[in-house]
Amino acid sequence: SLPVPVKLGLTLTQIFDMMEKNQILVSNVWLDQEWRDEFLQWNPDDFNGIRRLNLPSKLIWLPDIVLYNNADEFSNSNMMQANAMIDFDGSVFWPIPTRLKSTCQIDVTYFPYDEQECRLKFGSWTYNGFQVSIAERNDAIELSNYVPNGEWDLLDTSYQFNIFRYPCCPEPFPDITFFVRIRRRILYYLYSVVFPCVMLSVLTLLVF
Repeated sequence: SLPVPVKLGLTLTQIFDMMEKNQILVSNVWLDQEWRDEFLQWNPDDFNGIRRLNLPSKLIWLPDIVLYNNADEFSNSNMMQANAMIDFDGSVFWPIPTRLKSTCQIDVTYFPYDEQECRLKFGSWTYNGFQVSIAERNDAIELSNYVPNGEWDLLDTSYQFNIFRYPCCPEPFPDITFFVRIRRRILYYLYSVVFPCVMLSVLTLLVF
């Protein structure tokens, strides 16, 4: 049988936090997934013209797309609460609003003038490339609803499609890796760290 084509899209709504000590990026996203399930087709004429249904995602088949470089506990409870939108032709659209914690190698050599590039790597947890094929739903990460971060500027986003073959298994394992490049806002540290330290030093000298 042919693999099920799954289109995956990422909408970045906010860089919530950069946990430098733990090397973790916390981001708010909408993870959009789209595929077709032939077992969910119906004729609208037989059901009073109903062309779309919203169903709990736990009631249908899912491609079990996960964040490979997840830095949080492996829990899909918040994702499973999102309903799936199903059209009469079997097309399924599953938009998931969620907060992700992803591992990110942070280099602070040039602090506070540093730039960081973090990755979010998505793929199916149990299905190989012969069972589920993954493709990008949009041309890039969607940023129309992005809320700027007070500490970090968003410089660029991109994505890359990869296929891995492991020594254990002959099957291919595809993934889509999204890249987020950010730069630290220098003025934030000048006003919140440097200036208070200078003022404290001046006050200390005046007291003594």
